[in-house]
Amino acid sequence: MAGVELKGFERILRSWETLLDRFKTEKEKALERMGKQALQDVKQNIGGSGKVSGWQQPHMGSGGGYVAVRAKARTYQTTKNGKRYAVGYVTNSIEGGHRTGGQRPGPKADGYQYRPRYKKAAVPGRWFYEQARQDAERILQGEEEKLEKTIVDGLEGRL
Repeated sequence: MAGVELKGFERILRSWETLLDRFKTEKEKALERMGKQALQDVKQNIGGSGKVSGWQQPHMGSGGGYVAVRAKARTYQTTKNGKRYAVGYVTNSIEGGHRTGGQRPGPKADGYQYRPRYKKAAVPGRWFYEQARQDAERILQGEEEKLEKTIVDGLEGRL
């Protein structure tokens, strides 16, 4: 009776099983690194004193399929009058721009003439998230090459 040597085949199957286990953790690590880099890009694009940039954090999707930079959840900014705003609202207003306030209703003193501080109907947006989204392509290429190497090593039986 003739026997067939399957040692090479078994080695490849074990490597593929290792690849399936390892790919998920490698992908999560890559997304974490991408999130940190994207956070740095967003903070750099925001500029300023650091108040708004301190509200930003990377957020990993629940299924581990994406990473995004966004304002911290359940964090609020209080105005001088005591009104609370979620920092996400403030960040979105800075990101996309917002209308300016107009003349306030109420009795006016004799000779009062309303003069707006800002001479436009809306404040232009800063678009710091959009700029970071464009830079993400550069970040993605480096991480993609590392994942591709892991996949190739696994498929060729080197894991």
